[in-house]
Amino acid sequence: MIKTKRYIFLALLIFLTTFNPELPLLKLGLFIIKNVNVSGSKNTDLEKLKKQFNFLVNTSILSVDHKKMNEIILQNEWIHFVNINKKFPSIINVVLVEHEPFAFWKKGNNNLIITKEFTLIEKFNLNNFSNQTQARGNFDIEDLKRLYKALNNNNFDLSNITSFEFTNSERWDLFLKGNKKIMLGRYDYNEQINNLNKVLIQSKDEKTTYIDLRLKNKIFVK
Repeated sequence: MIKTKRYIFLALLIFLTTFNPELPLLKLGLFIIKNVNVSGSKNTDLEKLKKQFNFLVNTSILSVDHKKMNEIILQNEWIHFVNINKKFPSIINVVLVEHEPFAFWKKGNNNLIITKEFTLIEKFNLNNFSNQTQARGNFDIEDLKRLYKALNNNNFDLSNITSFEFTNSERWDLFLKGNKKIMLGRYDYNEQINNLNKVLIQSKDEKTTYIDLRLKNKIFVK
């Protein structure tokens, strides 16, 4: 009797660990993906993406292969992440969220896009970014990230910046619309941007050509 119970238990365990409840549904043609819609692409080849995500067709809508989805995301550097919306019984909507461009950086012979997440993108249509904010110089991208964070923390209008230039003395110059040059120093960026905002407010009605913040506790305006 004990052996019989043991055999029943083992048989039940094997059944529960190997039985796939989706198989009967697949055989009946239920919850099979028939259409895959891809949207949200601005800088990624949409037709290429449609072909890549086509692997979902004729698979179960109940269990999307997320591992393969991640592989596709990694193959397309513009994609930040995707949202998967299921429309039962047979439609999948793949909504792309792409990285947002922050600056165009000509690094030696390479043209790169620096995103707002501070990833680097190599493949893009140069004509689409002719008016993009420029970044110039041989800089550490982490340093630019710290400056960007300080600008955001102090609510600086990033759209007012036409270019970032890293100088040979290893500091930043910012060029603003209206031919304004901002010379930053090698000390706390938050302090400098906070002071810069105050100066810009005070001199908004003046034709200021440059603001020099290179020396701590001293500001020169011309």
